[in-house]
Amino acid sequence: MKRWRSILEATYRLYEHSGFAMAGAVAFSFVVSLFPFCIFLGALSGVFGGRILAERAVTQLFEILPEPVAKGLAPEIVAIMGSSRIDLLTLSGFLALFFATSAIETMRAALNGAYRVQETRAYPLCLFISMMFVFVSAITTLVLTWTVVFGPSVIGSVIASQFQSDFAKTLFDSSWLGPGVRYALAGLVIAAQLVAFHLWLAAGRRRLADVWPGIALSIALWLALAALWSQYLAITNYSLFYAGLSQLMVAMIFFQFTAIAILLGAELNRGIMEVKRMRREHAERKAVQYGSPS
Repeated sequence: MKRWRSILEATYRLYEHSGFAMAGAVAFSFVVSLFPFCIFLGALSGVFGGRILAERAVTQLFEILPEPVAKGLAPEIVAIMGSSRIDLLTLSGFLALFFATSAIETMRAALNGAYRVQETRAYPLCLFISMMFVFVSAITTLVLTWTVVFGPSVIGSVIASQFQSDFAKTLFDSSWLGPGVRYALAGLVIAAQLVAFHLWLAAGRRRLADVWPGIALSIALWLALAALWSQYLAITNYSLFYAGLSQLMVAMIFFQFTAIAILLGAELNRGIMEVKRMRREHAERKAVQYGSPS
């Protein structure tokens, strides 16, 4: 009962402090920065594995999203990656990295509001941190893609050649092993990114013990949202409201709910931290009161 009460309180505080409006800003910034991020991903892939790796990385990136969301964005992303070929160490590569930080910067401002903290770090430092988030996310996406897409085939071929058996190659290339590993690793990456958001992106200092309840709540809400989004769209006709922009709006609304889940987790963490602080101060006052000589 206390857990539900804490979640309801966090939801009210999120609404009270314009968290839903900030979630809309995060969703818009995410869509805006998604295209530069994929262009930067394509440039970075030239260092590691070429355009094929980048295209598979983008495909895998959209596979963890609900089908209606991926259907609205994936073709445009693939088209812009096919027409935009830039090198990593050029001005264009830097600009793609810079514009890809839009979502991270907006998320930082939203998390600072949810935690009620004031940003004290210099803007160049904040921008550098956001760029590092984008860079690490791109590296992680490429490594994850190689691990779950190309890795099993390579490992299976090596084992098959060593032991003169095709069983290992069939096992590593099997349809059930690939998706299971992909979603497990994707879940770990999402959890790690949320930990980084709460610990290092937002201003102030927090411990892992302070942020894990909100991260668990955000992951649970996102999984429920991803599972139900397609069913919800099946009974809702967004084209009546947004006409030709319906697919884009479907994606933006989904990302807005995703941002709400993340900010709600931050609000829950802040509430729990505030309760702990009040209890600690109350215990200290009682210790002083009963410990002082009469």
